[in-house]
Amino acid sequence: MNTSCLILLAHGSKNSDWAAPFRKLTEGLRQDLGKDAVYLCFLENAQPNLMEVAPEIMQTRVRKARMLPLFMAKGAHFFEDIPAQIAAMKVAFPEIDVELLEPIGLRTEFFDLMRSVIKSIN
Repeated sequence: MNTSCLILLAHGSKNSDWAAPFRKLTEGLRQDLGKDAVYLCFLENAQPNLMEVAPEIMQTRVRKARMLPLFMAKGAHFFEDIPAQIAAMKVAFPEIDVELLEPIGLRTEFFDLMRSVIKSIN
């Protein structure tokens, strides 16, 4: 059993096809790490959102979550919108402790991977 989980947070889009790569990534990670280890939610324009994922987490024994924004950098969403959604979730589900991680685009490994892919195209 997992003692913590990872919440992947993507921006969201009104185009439902846009979410397919994020759903595929999440399913693969769930196969690797366990069904209760990884959740996917969207900031806006797609489902589920954070408040819809929280009850799923509450059905497990997991009470510690780390949120990884699948964003390139820190902007208004990172500094304003995401903390507001986390705060609202904490009011509704105070048992869940959420740690907001740096956006994936700021991780050295991700940056190096993008650099390698871009170089291979050139």
